[in-house]
Amino acid sequence: MDLITSTRMYDVAPAARDAWHALLQAAHARAGLRVRFIEHGWPTPIGELWDRPGLCGAFMCGWPYVAALRAGRPFRTIASVAPDWPAYEGLPRYRSEFLVRADCGWQSLAEAAGSRYGWMVRDSQSGWNAPRAALARMAPAGAALFAASKGPYGNPRGLLRALADGEIDLTAADGWYLDLLRVHDPAALAGLRTLAYTPWTPNPLLVAGPGVDPAAAQALADALLTMHEDPSHAPLLRAAHVARFTRPDPDSYTVLEDMAQAAAAAGYPEIR
Repeated sequence: MDLITSTRMYDVAPAARDAWHALLQAAHARAGLRVRFIEHGWPTPIGELWDRPGLCGAFMCGWPYVAALRAGRPFRTIASVAPDWPAYEGLPRYRSEFLVRADCGWQSLAEAAGSRYGWMVRDSQSGWNAPRAALARMAPAGAALFAASKGPYGNPRGLLRALADGEIDLTAADGWYLDLLRVHDPAALAGLRTLAYTPWTPNPLLVAGPGVDPAAAQALADALLTMHEDPSHAPLLRAAHVARFTRPDPDSYTVLEDMAQAAAAAGYPEIR
C-alpha cells in the first residue's frame, strides 16, 4: 500500500507547511518508509482526508478520533506533539481561545452574551466541542446565549476574517494553530485579541488509518518518539515549534466525549 500523509490542520502559512513537511519527511525516512504528502484543504471536509487509504502520520483532531473508536473504526495512534512554547509546559495539550476585535470593550466571556458568534465546523474539538462546553456553563438551561450563531466558516482563517470584518463579534479557535500563526503570519491576527481560554485538553495526534500495516505505523512512532534525542534533528523540531513527540494515551481522549455529554445534559447541544 502506498503511504500518504497531510499536515492540513497546522499548515497555517507556507513556512509552517514547509517545516512540518521537512520534519515528517525526515521521520518517515528514519523509519524506512516512503510517503507522499497530499494537499488537502477547505472546502473539502477534513473527514475525507481521514478516510483515505494509506494514511500514515497525518494529524487528526481528538474528538473525531474518539468518534471513530466508538464507531468501531479505530485509528492507530502514532504520536502526539508537545509544542515548544512555555505555556504548554512540555505537555501534548492545547486549548481554544475565544477571540474578539481588539477595540471591543469586553473583559470577560459573560459580557459577550447577546452578540453574534461564529463557529468553524461541528466535528472540531477546538472549533466546536471545547467552546460549546465552556459556553454551556454560562447558558441557562435550554436558552440561547447569542443573538446569532453563524457557521460553518470551515477553517480558522475563515473565522478570523469574519471577526475582523465585523461579520461576527466572538469566535473560538485552536490555540496551537494561533500560536503558529503568531510566528508565521502575525498580520492575520491584527486587530484581534484573546478574551478567554477553554481548559487544556489532549491535542490532535498523528495517526495511521485502519488499513495501514501496523509494523509501518510502529516504525514511524519509534522514529518520532526519539527524534528529540538526536541533535541532527533539532533544527527540524525548532522550525515546527515541537519540543518533542510523545506516546499518545488513547484513554485520555475520552474527556472530549465527556465534554460533549456535559453540554447536552446542560441543555446546550448547539452553540446558540
